[in-house]
Amino acid sequence: MSEIDIQDALERLKQEFIDTSAEKLDKIVGIIDQLYRGSDNDRGADFVEFQRDIHSLKGSAGTYGFGSVSLIAHRLEDYIETTRQLTSENLLDVQKYIDRIREILEGRDEIAPERLSGILDSLPTSGPAQTASTAEENVVALLVMAKGVQRKLVTTDLSNNGFELAYADHPLEAFRLAVSLKPNLIITSLEFDNLSGLELAKALRGVDAMSEIPVILLTSHAVEGMSEALPPYSRAIHKDSHFAAKLTDTLQDLGFSTTSKN
Repeated sequence: MSEIDIQDALERLKQEFIDTSAEKLDKIVGIIDQLYRGSDNDRGADFVEFQRDIHSLKGSAGTYGFGSVSLIAHRLEDYIETTRQLTSENLLDVQKYIDRIREILEGRDEIAPERLSGILDSLPTSGPAQTASTAEENVVALLVMAKGVQRKLVTTDLSNNGFELAYADHPLEAFRLAVSLKPNLIITSLEFDNLSGLELAKALRGVDAMSEIPVILLTSHAVEGMSEALPPYSRAIHKDSHFAAKLTDTLQDLGFSTTSKN
């Protein structure tokens, strides 16, 4: 197959992705509308389908050159996870995410980084008013751990302290997301298969834009003697019965204002 034939094939695949995605977005908008009007007789099943379509967009968009769509879909998943219950106002926020994704796909080409940055800044966020910093901009914490009780507990604590949250299930995904989001803080489990949270922290120190982002490592093991192994701007916390208080103290030590009571 010639180079021209390959390019034509790639363009056809890209167009098929755009067309398929438009159909998914239409279906999602329909679900949002039904949920908003309270006319959804199978709310649970439709919401699961909605989440599945968003996850599919997040996973496939980058393959077809739409990294911005993948990132916005990821942020939408974060918004939904952080929001404890989707009210009518929340559903309108979700619609704004969908509108931005549609606009990009209808343009048929990836957008410039500066436009993506503006879109991300304009997207709705969940949680209380920001108190994690005296600055007016949002303070973003990237939480790197598998879904479960521990992730929910940390999410609640960070949300109550005004952080906007993004999530990654494992360090490799977190590295890619951190480069795009440039969060103010990263909190990661230490123990992972293949790549540990400590290795993630060290890898981030090798990227100029990430070199001074604070990293908190959570572990079920004792942290005594770990300080020498930690890269700069990193802290380790033992997940014991005093974990919440330790997390608050560590956030304050790193310069973040908190509202939690020890």
